[in-house]
Order: sequence, then C-alpha cells, then structure tokens
Amino acid sequence: MSAFLHSMAWPFAACLLLAGILVYLGIHVLSRKVIFVDLALAQIAALGSVWGVLLGWDLAGDPWVIKAFSLGFTVVGAAVFTMTRMRDERVPHEALIGIAYAVALGTTILASAHLAHGAEEVSELLAGSILWVRGKTIVATAVVFAGVGVFHWIFRRQFFLISLDPERAEAENLSVRRWDFLFYVSLGFAVTSAVAIAGVLLVFSYLVIPAVVAMLFAERIRSRLVVGWIVGTIVSAVGCSLSYFRDLPSGPTIVACFGVFLVLAGLVSYVVRSPDRRGALVRAVAGTALLALLFGGSSFLRKRERHDLVHMLEAGSRSEQMLVLAEVEADPGLWVRIEPLAAGILEKGEMQLRMRLLDLIETRRQSNLLDEVHALLTDPDDGVRERALRCVRTLGSRRSIEPVLAAAAAEEDEYLVVELAEALLELGDVRGVPLLIDVLASGEAAQARRDALEHLGAHLTRDFDYREDGDPQANARAIADLRAWWNEHEEQLAVDAAGKVGLGS
Repeated sequence: MSAFLHSMAWPFAACLLLAGILVYLGIHVLSRKVIFVDLALAQIAALGSVWGVLLGWDLAGDPWVIKAFSLGFTVVGAAVFTMTRMRDERVPHEALIGIAYAVALGTTILASAHLAHGAEEVSELLAGSILWVRGKTIVATAVVFAGVGVFHWIFRRQFFLISLDPERAEAENLSVRRWDFLFYVSLGFAVTSAVAIAGVLLVFSYLVIPAVVAMLFAERIRSRLVVGWIVGTIVSAVGCSLSYFRDLPSGPTIVACFGVFLVLAGLVSYVVRSPDRRGALVRAVAGTALLALLFGGSSFLRKRERHDLVHMLEAGSRSEQMLVLAEVEADPGLWVRIEPLAAGILEKGEMQLRMRLLDLIETRRQSNLLDEVHALLTDPDDGVRERALRCVRTLGSRRSIEPVLAAAAAEEDEYLVVELAEALLELGDVRGVPLLIDVLASGEAAQARRDALEHLGAHLTRDFDYREDGDPQANARAIADLRAWWNEHEEQLAVDAAGKVGLGS
C-alpha cells in the first residue's frame, strides 16, 4: 500500500485538481453546445508548444517560453471561435470548432515530424504524462486554476446568463461577443495548464463526461457541480488504482473508466426516469446481456484455416503467420507445435511477427528462448528492441544482466537507455545507476530526463538536490555530486530486496 501511495498520490491529486475546475467549465461548454471546444483549444495549445520547440526553445529548459507560445496560440483560437459564432448560422459553430481541432491536430503531427522524437511528443500530448506529475507542477497549476475560478466567480452572472440564456443577455445589452471571448480565453488558460499535465484526451474527458452525468441526474447548477465533482473523484480513484495494479498507462485508463461510468450512469438514468421502471430495468439488463453476448459470441467468428499450423508458419503469408500466433495465443496447448520454429522466427522473421512472438514468449515465460531474446536487444528496429526488453524484464533472469548492459552501451534511443537501466536495477545490478545519471545529465529529450530522474528517485537511498525546474547550475552541481558519490562507493553499492540502491553491509 505504501508503494501505491508513493506512486499514485500526486497523480490522484492532479486528477482532483482537474475535476475541480473542468467540471464547472464543462457545464458551461455543454450549455453552450460547443462540446469540442476544449479539444480544439487543447490541440491549438499543444500546437503552440510544438511550434515553440521547433523555434529552438527547450521544453525543460525554457518552460515559461513554451507556455507563452501555447497561451498565445490559445488566445488566437479563442478570438477565432468568438468571431465565428453567429446568431443565424449557415454552418453550425460546432462544425467549425471540429474543423479547427482536426487542422490543429494535423499540423501538430506535421510539425512534430521535424522533432527528434516526434511520435513520442504527439503521443504524450494526446495521452499525457499525469503519472509523472509532482507537487511543484500541481501547485503552479492550482494557482492558474484558482485565478480562472476567481475570475468566473466575480463575473458568474454574465457567464451563466450568456451560457444559459443568450437571448436574455442580449436583451440586457450585454456584449455577448466580448463575454464569449473572455470565456474562451479563460477556458484556454485552464485547458493549456491541464494539457501540460494530463494530455488532450484526459482533459476532454474531465471537462465533458462528469458534466454529462451531472445533467442526467440534476437540474440546478449547484447540484450539477456536486454530482460532477463526485463523479470526477470516484473515476479518478478507480482509474489510478487500475493503472497501478494492472500496470496500465494512467491517462487512457482513466478515460476508459469515464466511458464505462457514463454508460452505467446512462442506464441508471434511463431506469429511474422511465414511467415503467420495472420494464425499463428488464430492457436495460436484456440490452446489456445482448451486447455482452454479441461481443463474446464474435469470438466464434475468428477465421480458422484448415492448413497445418507449422506449414502456415513456415511458408504462409505474413497475415497467415500472424493468424497462427493468434491461434496459439488463444489456445496455449498449440505452443508445443510451433516451438521448434520460434528461434528461427526471432532471428529472421518479419518485424511484426517477431514482436508478436515476443509477446507469446513473455506471456508463457519461455526462459528456454532467453538467448534468442537477448540477441534482439540490439535489433535495428526500435519496436523490436523495446519488446525484447519488456520480455527480458518479465522473465527476470540474472543471465540477462550482461546482455542488457551491452545493449545499453550500444543504444542511441534515450528512452530505451532509461528502460535498460531500470531493467538492470530490477535484476539487482547497480550499474543501471550511471546510465540514468548520464541521461539526466545530457539527455536531449525532456521526457527521457524526467524518466531518468523518476527512476533515480525511486531507487537511490540517498537524496540529491536535482530539481526538474531548478536552476541549471544547481542541477549541474547535484549531478556532479551524484557522480562523485557513485565513483567513490561503486564497489560497496548493492540493490536490496525492495529495489533500493545503497551501501551494502
């Protein structure tokens, strides 16, 4: 339990912070019928961040400059959404917002192609990295959210009047376009800060889904806020727990939990509001059972070839070979028939086939193929190397220490160097520490440096004064002190049963 709290306390706090402001803003967004405005603003903000990086600013070294680019793009987006809202719309405003999101996402992907780790950057923007958020970031984000909250509290009458009754707002001579702009800008400030810690998808989920559930069960604004906050808290707790105990990525897990909760809430609302509750309950249960039966029954539609599995694996097309491995995955008893071919596939097979086979070896814990898996730690393909390393970590054999160390020496991808170092520490070898120090000191990718810092903090028994957003000179001194400590005590260091590196007895 202590390990769970150590790993997930800050991410859970960040989730509660997101729910606190985004549920309120989500009620406005749903009332205005601009459901995708936060997705669009979030993606425009993300495009601003990528643009700043393309202009030479560093995400880790110049965070405030990057935030300025992000906010600048967001303000421009807010102005565009304000100017394109018309009373008599020939084109729905939501369509224009959706177009803005698609164009911003496409441009972000194109711009990221020029970055060293473009795919990783886009993935992080979409899925977020809430698992790695820490106290300093949460405090800074809380300050921004508090500012937005105070602003909305002071002008709550104007904002709610325009969201809930724009005709009355115009009748009272309120400048709808000006207050629209202020709303979108304030939403942009909140979304920009939220995307930095949670990613686009998770921000959208916190903004929309709790508010939708609240509207199913409450009519008054205060009641909707309370229901939305309760939903956000429950889903955050469940999502963080599943992410930790099932070893799943936190952001997508919480998004999936929101989806499940929304379906359940919809069923409950349907039953509660129906004049014939008993009949509604029967229909809801029957519909759920039918849906489960359809998904479960679809497994019988799996394509099955009459050809011999071994022949298909040796001479079949790639799709046929992948089908064979899918068959073996579904029926573990078939493994014995293809096992004699496994070593040859790992050595010469097509990339996707080798990766699928590595998954099977990991699932079945086939240690007899460990040498062949070791050879893939230096494969030319990044995906194969990553999958082979995951397999090695699952098998957990000390035979893997030297191959992992050799792979780390040859590896150019900083993300994989960090994971190779973590694998060494998991196997009880302290030589993973200098690898993490090297990435922390000179890594080009900000996320790789954050990962290295996270692993060092989790494994070292000694404290060091490196801070992610700290003074560069102070951080350089902290790294130099850490290297000196390593060089002095390398021979005496050991990894204990809890995975901590310290002076052995």
